[in-house]
Amino acid sequence: MKKYIFFLFASLLALLGQRCTADELPQPEGCAPGLATYDTNMKEIIDESCAYSGCHDGESPGVPGNYTSYEGIRPFLEDGSVRTRVIDLRNDPVLGMPPSASVYPQSRMENLSEEEFELMQCWLSSGFPKE
Repeated sequence: MKKYIFFLFASLLALLGQRCTADELPQPEGCAPGLATYDTNMKEIIDESCAYSGCHDGESPGVPGNYTSYEGIRPFLEDGSVRTRVIDLRNDPVLGMPPSASVYPQSRMENLSEEEFELMQCWLSSGFPKE
C-alpha cells in the first residue's frame, strides 16, 4: 500500500512539473538574450509596421494605442494583445497584424518579413526589453 501511495504522489509531482514547464514561453530558435530590444531593432519595425498615420500613431480615431514610443506600446505588450495579434493571429487577414492591404488598403505592408517576424517573436519571448 505504501508503494502505491508513493507511486501516486510521485506521478502527481511529475505531472505538476510538466504543467509548469509547459506554461513557459518557448524561445524561438536562434533567439539569444539581447538579440532583440526595442532600442536596437524593434522600434524601426514597429514604426514602419504599426505606428504610422492611420494606425497606432496615437492620433488615428478608433485605433487603440500610441506605438510611437516604448511607453505607449508597453501596456499592449504586457496585456498580451501585441503577441496575440502579431504572432498568434499572423495569418488572419482581418485580425492579424499588420493588417492585410487587401482588407485595409491604407495598410503599408501585407506581413512582416520572416526576419522581422522572428525578431518580434524573440523580443516578445524575452520579455520585450527596451535596451
